[in-house]
Amino acid sequence: MGFVERNSDGIIVGWSVCEQPAPMVTEQIADDDPAVIGFLNPPAPVPSSCTELGLKGAFDELAHGPRLKVAIAANANVQDESDLATEIRRADSLVQHMIAVVGLSDAQVDQLLVRANALSDWVAERKLK
Repeated sequence: MGFVERNSDGIIVGWSVCEQPAPMVTEQIADDDPAVIGFLNPPAPVPSSCTELGLKGAFDELAHGPRLKVAIAANANVQDESDLATEIRRADSLVQHMIAVVGLSDAQVDQLLVRANALSDWVAERKLK
């Protein structure tokens, strides 16, 4: 059991193993409470960019790779950007074009960028060995 401090909206803003002195108001709560677990293990921030290789790999995992290749090749500006890019940002026209072709939500784009970075890291680790 631990103690949490909440803000005026009831959201946990602090956690400790013992009750805190006044004026801090804490409540005792189970360590395995989902709100405590979420507070102590927040999700990693969504990256704002990734490598082209990672992005293409993430799209391939979603089985959208072939469709995207056709869509990229159909637009000369997007094809140039794809050919020359080493780092791709979420706001880049290439990414926006890919998102429009596949029809992804913001949450799906977040997941895509996280996965793209994981794939890029995996490739980089393999190259170092």
